[in-house]
Amino acid sequence: MIGVVKVGGARGNRTEPLVRELAERVASGERWVLVHGASGAMDDLCRREGVEVRHVVSPSGYRSRFVGEPERRLFERAAREAGEALVGQLGGLGVPSKALRPARAARKECLRSLEEGRVRLVRGNRSGSVTEVDPRPLEALLDSRTVPVLPPLGRDDEGLWLNVDGDRLAAATARALGAEVLVILSNVPGLLADPQDPESRIPSGDLEGWEVLEGAAKGNMKRKLLACREALEGGVPRVVLGDGRVEAPLGAALSGRGTQLWAACCTAVGA
Repeated sequence: MIGVVKVGGARGNRTEPLVRELAERVASGERWVLVHGASGAMDDLCRREGVEVRHVVSPSGYRSRFVGEPERRLFERAAREAGEALVGQLGGLGVPSKALRPARAARKECLRSLEEGRVRLVRGNRSGSVTEVDPRPLEALLDSRTVPVLPPLGRDDEGLWLNVDGDRLAAATARALGAEVLVILSNVPGLLADPQDPESRIPSGDLEGWEVLEGAAKGNMKRKLLACREALEGGVPRVVLGDGRVEAPLGAALSGRGTQLWAACCTAVGA
């Protein structure tokens, strides 16, 4: 099987359990691509460099990092360091891995920001949206039992590396590879009906009832759910919003924990 797993870069996300499990699964013959975030590393780097961390919230409720040119350079550095750390962890367990940047991106020059009930345009942004993922270098690594490690970066038409949303990059990667499953791990148990209640996890859903899922998504979960939809509509049969804090996050996600999402209604895991 080919799977894509994305682990968040914010504080509270654990990489060690995932890396240990990837080592076991790759040794058993499974093929996985690891996509990672870099938000925590970026925040730490900005703090050390004295650069203000800025975010905007769109009128539809999506929260985004504002990235000017200084921030763009810092983000590329933070993403590289985060990827190198994961490659080092995998290598320490005897798993061959390699950092790759197979994504192309279109720059988002302006961000729409909702401030005190009014919408304003914030210009000078240097982040981007994924337009394409080249599957060929990924397939070559997978065929050699090597884990591709993808940072949240995409190259624009001018040759600049722009930060892109890691969840949507993972979705685009799963589509490009024809993956059997996409697992998005974060520091919550899945999609919650009440974000303040970890026991309110929504166990499953499909495209037909997507409006109900969207109604429950708040904050950063809104973009994760958007990535899930893009993957499902792009032909990925199964997407899981899983808990990255447990000891075997992939096993838990694949066995039915988290929020299981399908293109069409399914009543059993693996259906």
